[in-house]
Amino acid sequence: MKQTQHKQRRDAIMKAGFIGLGIMGKPMAKNLLKAGCELYVNDLNKDAVAELVAGGAKEGDYETIGKECDIVLMILPNGAIVQDVLFGENGLAGYLKPGTVVCDMSSVTPTESCTCAEKLAEMQIGFVDSPVSGGEPKAIDGTLAFMAGGNEADFEKLKPYFDAMGASALLIGKSGSGSVTKLTN
Repeated sequence: MKQTQHKQRRDAIMKAGFIGLGIMGKPMAKNLLKAGCELYVNDLNKDAVAELVAGGAKEGDYETIGKECDIVLMILPNGAIVQDVLFGENGLAGYLKPGTVVCDMSSVTPTESCTCAEKLAEMQIGFVDSPVSGGEPKAIDGTLAFMAGGNEADFEKLKPYFDAMGASALLIGKSGSGSVTKLTN
C-alpha cells in the first residue's frame, strides 16, 4: 500500500517552473529532474541554466514559466529579489494563470511572505512560503526539511515536489508560518 501511494505521488509530478539555481536551487532542481519532473528553469546565471538544460530541463523566461506551469518553485537570495521576480516590471505574476501555486523556498521575513500571498491571492494564485533547512549537502542528497506556511490544498499540490527534494515537509500554519519557523530554527 505504501509503495502505491509513493508511486502515485511520483506520478503526480508533471511539470514545474524553478527560479533560482544557486548553491541550494541547482541541486534541488536536479533532484526534481531525477524524479521525472518536466522542469522549466530560470536564473541570471546562464551557466547554471545551461547545466540544468544539459540534464534534461528546459530554459524558460517568466512568460514561458507562467503559461506552461501550474507549479512554480523559487529559491532566491532575499525578499527584495523575490518581490521583484514576482511583481517587478515584466514580473512572473503578470503571466501566471489562476489556480497556479507559487512556492517560495527562500529565507525571507514573514511579512514579505504574507505580502506575496496577499497580492497573489487577489489574482487567484496560491502561495506557500516554505524555507528549507539542511544546507547544500542536504540539497544535493535530497534530504532537506521544508517548513511551509499556506493553505492545505496548495501544500498538498506541492507535496510530491517536496518529497523529491527532501526528507520531510510540514505545513506549519497560514502564510508566513514557514518563514517564522525558519527564523526560530
